[in-house]
Amino acid sequence: MKIKLLILGLIICQLNFAQNNNLPSGFEAGNRTKTNLNLGWKFHLGDLKTKPTSINFDDSSWKNVSVPHNPQLVSYELDSIKETWVQEKYLRDVSWYRKKLKIEADTSQKVFLEFEAVHNATELWVNGEKVGNYAVNGYTPFHFDITNFVKFGKENTIVVKADNTYNQTIAPDPHRTDYVKFGGLYRDVYLVTTNKLHVNFNWEDFDAGVHITTPTVNKNNGTVTIKTTVKNENSTAKKSKIITNIINKDGFVIKKLISEIKISANSTHTFRQSATIEEEYHLWSPDTPYLYRVNSVIYDDEAPVDFVENKFGFRKFSLEKGKGFVLNGEPLFLVGANRHQSYPNIGDAVPNSFHYNEALQYKKAGMNIIRLSHYTQDDAFINACDELGIFIYEEPSTWIEWGDDTWFENLEKATRTMIRNHRNHPSIIVWGAGINHRGPVPRMQTVAKEEDPFRLTASASAPWDGPKNEGITDVHATMDYRRTEFPESAYTMVMEHGSSPNSEVNQFHISRYKGNKNNFAAITWLGADYNHLQPDIVDDQWSRDFMTTYGVLSPYRVPKPVYYWYQSELVKKPIVHIADETASKEGKVRVFSNCQEVELYQDGKLIARQLPDNDITKANLNHPSFTFKHHWKSGILKAIGYSNGEKVTEFTRQKEGKPHHIKVEYNITDQPFYAGGSDIRLVYAYILDENGEVVTNTKNEITFSVSGVGEIINNGKIYANPALVYNGVAAIYVKGTNQTGTITINAKAKGLKSGKATINTVSFNTNEITNHARPIYDYPIDRVDIGGDKQLVQFEWQEWTGNSNSDLKHKLDETNAQVEINTNKKINWLGNGTSMLGDLSFVGTDGVYIENGELSLKLTNLKTGKYAIETFHHARKLDVKLTNEIEVTVEDVDGRFTRTADDHIVNYYNNDSSGERKPISIKSTFNSDGTNAVILKFKSINPKGSFWLNGLTLKQIE
Repeated sequence: MKIKLLILGLIICQLNFAQNNNLPSGFEAGNRTKTNLNLGWKFHLGDLKTKPTSINFDDSSWKNVSVPHNPQLVSYELDSIKETWVQEKYLRDVSWYRKKLKIEADTSQKVFLEFEAVHNATELWVNGEKVGNYAVNGYTPFHFDITNFVKFGKENTIVVKADNTYNQTIAPDPHRTDYVKFGGLYRDVYLVTTNKLHVNFNWEDFDAGVHITTPTVNKNNGTVTIKTTVKNENSTAKKSKIITNIINKDGFVIKKLISEIKISANSTHTFRQSATIEEEYHLWSPDTPYLYRVNSVIYDDEAPVDFVENKFGFRKFSLEKGKGFVLNGEPLFLVGANRHQSYPNIGDAVPNSFHYNEALQYKKAGMNIIRLSHYTQDDAFINACDELGIFIYEEPSTWIEWGDDTWFENLEKATRTMIRNHRNHPSIIVWGAGINHRGPVPRMQTVAKEEDPFRLTASASAPWDGPKNEGITDVHATMDYRRTEFPESAYTMVMEHGSSPNSEVNQFHISRYKGNKNNFAAITWLGADYNHLQPDIVDDQWSRDFMTTYGVLSPYRVPKPVYYWYQSELVKKPIVHIADETASKEGKVRVFSNCQEVELYQDGKLIARQLPDNDITKANLNHPSFTFKHHWKSGILKAIGYSNGEKVTEFTRQKEGKPHHIKVEYNITDQPFYAGGSDIRLVYAYILDENGEVVTNTKNEITFSVSGVGEIINNGKIYANPALVYNGVAAIYVKGTNQTGTITINAKAKGLKSGKATINTVSFNTNEITNHARPIYDYPIDRVDIGGDKQLVQFEWQEWTGNSNSDLKHKLDETNAQVEINTNKKINWLGNGTSMLGDLSFVGTDGVYIENGELSLKLTNLKTGKYAIETFHHARKLDVKLTNEIEVTVEDVDGRFTRTADDHIVNYYNNDSSGERKPISIKSTFNSDGTNAVILKFKSINPKGSFWLNGLTLKQIE
């Protein structure tokens, strides 16, 4: 039996290696695998008399579906359901999912099922046995340990019950909300296998997973602290080692942190590691969203068994009187939108590609903050905001009312999970510590601060009730659709303000809030239109449609005219844009531009040349709109933007004519479109006139058809096809079949010329590790401080101390190369315990020097590759001026190259101080063939005075 288990273990190891052997250079995964399980589920809507949990249950009649999945597609107008926004019955059903799965692991490993979120309560069975349930929240991640339930190396049956029924204890139920509670497995699902010595999930505890903070963020350096919790689920103690690499955006290791400890059986240990980053240091901001990678490998003795990788950024923010929000030392006013995750028809079942693309749309509008209203949202959207440079205000799933102790206990758990899952993301700056409309909530404030004292909390207030200040939170976050008075002293953001397609409402609110220095953010309601049910108050004031109409983007994420005003206000590139006829009407033509002046022409005739609107309600804007009083009946409008009297850019728009033809486009063309149904695309059919203008007032219906390896998402009951046209655009969704290839969508309408567009699908790789792994270039870095007997050695630098001509060779610790100093002059060593001022002052304060002539460095035993070397030449004797008058020659495999150093623009005039600069130095690069020596020669162009070498840094870069 032991032999059989050994053979099985070897097979499993080989399979694990086969899964991970496509990892990029330098990437080590240990025993960890992470498999995406989005494809190949069987689905049944509604409960059954017999629970479908057994292995042999016949699910052949069930639907084949992929995740993200919405159990019930809905019409654009929510099936015209007559139910209030409490939503006790609509879409409140049970969904069953079954999947057969072969688990390639062995009994020495751990096996987990990870869910990014499920609506709303979840129960899990594996091979007919109930594993457990999660009934805390429908918007937060969770996992099940299924190790003791699986059949290793064999087929396993996974059964999930997603219970979206009305629930008294799971927020936002049992109360009203202005958003719809959809159902199902609507976010990604993963199978995770790893060693019994492994990093646990972030949400398991306060000290769990990986927790990254940046306690010091300076302009030119920062400190990062990394806590990594390792769980030993073996029956014996394990000698555990963690190697954590901090990696720059190009994949180079800039810091390596190593810790070791013996972890007792069935216990956890949290490694605490910190590093200061001075070289390769970059700040994270909306303009420069620089991300570092933290890659940690866990070792059982000397064998790698697990890994984790996270990203972080260095940024420091504060609230300061008279400045508002200060980022990295500079005031920054935040402008953005609220975001609901749902899309028409498919609800919350949104693929990762959509999350990224929507974040990109907001970024291209110039927005720098998004409020995630009113629930925890997908990891993919948070990741996109990290990469693109968009701040986030995130909150748990509530709206106005709250429940009993059990309800609050679940909300508290959900809040802790949200924070632990997303706490490493630099984009997040505010946790919602209130309930929309109702102001600060003590229990939510204390939970948020316990979990994360480094970020702000916000009150989520309203002008009609609650404190008129921040209360117990950090920020007074208020709704303002009227003209609410500001608090006397609180730092305030308008977390929701009004919006209109013509941008006038947006301009009013943003300008008003920018006028007070204690205000620091204006966030419009709404980013994109969304479905909501009817309020439980029925009167003229509260009557509303099933789809909102005041978003910056349409429900299908098509930009409205207001989107282009945001661009003119927030984006640096020159822009001039004539709003379409949903905004340019009733005797006004609206032009959005960041130019100083705009000329508007009608059919070549100048109408007017104007400055931006000089209106008190727009006084604090960077670029108010240009409103031309002109009744546009027909013809061509041209707007020309001028700055400093010169033409910068122009824009032309023709009066809409009659519908003539259809143009078909896909919403995403710059990302892979994955086959199998887990990924989807929106298809837009634009109704154009003969001149190519969108006809915004047309009432056509568009009939779509598909050919190739795709399917239109439609159940025949939601009026998706033919599709109605909204502001000149109709939209449907398409998904790929299991085969890869070409999908062609045709769109036609009566009396119009048809249109079509083609897109290709690619295979979906279920290996999440290889999907996200990026190269790691762990090249050695040597930093050497040179000096005499009593030299002051720079912290964390290697010491090269000498006092004679016999001390001119030194072996480098990291590269194992040898450095030799050569000269035909007498070598003098300085190291007398004195000091100097400036960065790297201990490097510059001592060294070797010659009275005149040439000094060279000979490097041998180098590996093949490209290297960067920085040599320091700060003279400590007063017989020479510190200038760039140094000739450097590099002799390497490519030949000989001589240049005059120019790395310092302004000369140094004080030998005892470099000010706020490091000592004078020269940066060079060279190539090594792994055999021949590399020689660098240095000669002072000024024949008078001594020449110095204080130290060097050497690192391989290719």
